[in-house]
Amino acid sequence: METTVTLRPPFEYSLWVLLVGIVIFAAFLFVFIWVLLRILGIERNQSDPSAKKDNRFSISSGYQYIMKQKYIAQIQMLKNDYNNGKVSQREGFQRLSLLIRGFIHDVTGINVETATIRDVKKLGIKHLDKLMEEYYVPEFAEDGRPISKELSESCETAMGVIRTWT
Repeated sequence: METTVTLRPPFEYSLWVLLVGIVIFAAFLFVFIWVLLRILGIERNQSDPSAKKDNRFSISSGYQYIMKQKYIAQIQMLKNDYNNGKVSQREGFQRLSLLIRGFIHDVTGINVETATIRDVKKLGIKHLDKLMEEYYVPEFAEDGRPISKELSESCETAMGVIRTWT
C-alpha cells in the first residue's frame, strides 16, 4: 500500500526577516547600554596622549550638579545653625572645612579630607588652598581666643566657590 501524501518542508523565514531581527536587537542593546551608562554617570574617557595622568576621575555634569546642590544646602544649613546660635563659630569653621573637603572629594575623587594646606597646594586644586588658608586659623583656634573671621561670610564664599566649580 502506497501513500500519496507528501510532507511539506518546515516553514522557513526569508533571509531579510532574520537580518531585520538582528538589526532591531543590536539597536535595542545599544540603547540599553547607553541609558545604563547615563544613569550611572559614567563617561567614556577620551584618550589624549598629551593629557596628564593623575588620580582624578570623570563625572557627568548631572552628578556634579547634584553634588553642588547637596553641599550648598548643607552649608546653608550650617549658616542657619550658626545664626540661630546652635553652633559655635569654631565648630562652624570645622564643619565648613569638612563640607568643602567632602565636596572636593566627591567631585574629583581626590582624598583631601586629611590633607594639609601644603598637600593641597601641591595637588593644584584651584580655590581650595585659598579657602583652607582662610579657615585654617579659625578652625584650630583655642576655645577662648577671639576669631576675626565671620562664619556667615565664609559660608557665602564657600558657596560661591561651589557654584562656580567646573
